[in-house]
Formats: sequence, C-alpha cells, structure tokens
Amino acid sequence: MKTETKGLTGSSRSTKVRKTLLIAVISILTIVVCFAGYTVISLYNSLRSINPNAGATASTLNLRERVNILIVGSDSRATTDPGRADSIMLIGLDPVSRTMSVMSIPRDSHVNIPGHGYDKINATVNPDYFSDGGIPLLEKTVEAMIPGIKINYYAKADFTGFETVIDALGGVTINVEKAMYYKAVDVLINLKPGVQHMDGKTALEYARFRHDAIGDFGSQNGEELGRVVRQKALLKAIVAQTTSLRNVWKLPPVISAVEKAVVTDLLPNDMLRIALTFKNTTDKEVTTVPFPGVPGILGGTSYVIPDLDALQSKIAPLFSPVVPSN
Repeated sequence: MKTETKGLTGSSRSTKVRKTLLIAVISILTIVVCFAGYTVISLYNSLRSINPNAGATASTLNLRERVNILIVGSDSRATTDPGRADSIMLIGLDPVSRTMSVMSIPRDSHVNIPGHGYDKINATVNPDYFSDGGIPLLEKTVEAMIPGIKINYYAKADFTGFETVIDALGGVTINVEKAMYYKAVDVLINLKPGVQHMDGKTALEYARFRHDAIGDFGSQNGEELGRVVRQKALLKAIVAQTTSLRNVWKLPPVISAVEKAVVTDLLPNDMLRIALTFKNTTDKEVTTVPFPGVPGILGGTSYVIPDLDALQSKIAPLFSPVVPSN
C-alpha cells in the first residue's frame, strides 16, 4: 500500500515562494511610492504656505539667467512689530555654473532711498518710518545702489525664525575667531574662541555680535571686517554642512521649519527648481563678495558710506542678469 505524501512538490513550493516574494516586493514598492508621493505633496503644500500669493502669481523664474535673492533678517520680536532690517544679504545664483555670489549689505549703509532721499538702508522695511516702507522699497533701494541689477525674489525671517531653521538643520559648526561677550537686559552673548557646534540660539548670537571695536562693518586694505564677515561665514557653513539633507526623504522636517519661519515671494515650483539646480553645490562654489564702503560720520550720525563707483564697476557685473556661457 502506497503512502500518500501530502503537501507541495519541490517545483510547486518554489513557485509559491517566488509568488510570496514578488507580492512582498510589490507591497514594499507600493509603500515607498505612496510615501514618496505623500512627501512630495506635503513638501509642495508647505512651500505654498511660505508664499501666501502663490496661487495668484505666474512663474517668472528664468534659469538661463542669474537669479538674485535678497535675504532679510528682521529685528522684530513680535508679530505686531515691523522691525528694521537687522541683516541684509544679496545672493546671486548662477544656474549655468551652479555657483553663488554672496554680499552682505551693512544695515547702516548711507543710501539714496527712492522718493525719500538719503538715510540708513535698514529703515526701508519699516512702514512706521516710511509710509511705503517694506520689502519693495528695500528692493528698489538696492537696485538703485547697484545700477543694472534686478532683485528677483526675497526671503525674510525674524530672530525666532532664524533659530528655528538652524535647529531643524541640526545646528551648524563654526570656528569662532575670538571671544565674544555682551550683556544687556534681555541679551547675553558669551562665546569662546574655537570650533564649536551651535544650535539656533547660539548661531544667532554669533551672527549678531557687533559689540567690539569694529562693530557691524569695518574695512582695512580692501578687506571686510566685523559682523558682515561672520554672517557670510555662517551662510557658507550652512551650505557646506547641509548636502546630506538635500533629498526628498530628509527635506520635509527642514521645510516644515522654514514654513513657519520664512516669508518669500518665490513660488513653490520655483523653489523646487532652484533646489534641484543647486542640490550638489558646496561651499567651494560660494564666493563671498566684500561690500565696497567705509565707516564714517555724517551730520553726527554713524554710517557705512558706500563706494558708488566700485558698486557700479565691480559689484554690478557679479549680480547682472547675464551669466557667462560655458
């Protein structure tokens, strides 16, 4: 009498295993694709919220020309406080060579403000100071100061927003060049010299410190000194240390922080296009440009007096729309 063997043969068992594996692989791929789609949609929606007018504006981004973005750090500490421009940075993006030019504009620069005459540039964003004060007036002022350039976009954040973004990036490592100490009623800055990893609060202290003999801006033999140098060093450090974050899986928490901290007129699609264009850019592709000017006193008030000839002959070509072809 034959004993009947129950179960699968070797061939059918192998087929069953292959089907099971195939189902598992398809399931995993489906989860990955759905998660990636959800991430991209969430990322897009977050970017839309940074620009409240995104739905009503057509894209003007031209990645065959240089793109100039004005970065503005406001000293406002409350939503009802318009503040002034505590830091102003002009960033020129060259989409052809994937390089950046960065120039800090001292907040005390003595400039001709369209429709108002000469004053400090940081007052342009405050509607309590000028009736038409705001980012558009600042953009017009920078364009008048550097003939031939166009400010394409802006991004603005206050102190709290700056801290939030740096924390979302995981902090930043900076080589503090000297001891920095300042104490006031609501401020304590106490940085020691040397390499250190900073959270958002400490990085803001480093970027804002100006309580030394140089202050906000100084110049010696054509070389910049003071706080504007630290601001550009901080930007380069951020570019150098965030290359690992520039993919769709790691960006969402950073974008979420930026969403709460930054206001810009860049469209969501344009932000993504710029991010993809410069996703492999490192600090080696970032050129810091000295601001041509000297500290001075006019009418008893301390200013930074720009060299208008140098701004036109040396700086304007670095931020002009036309980029050299490869």
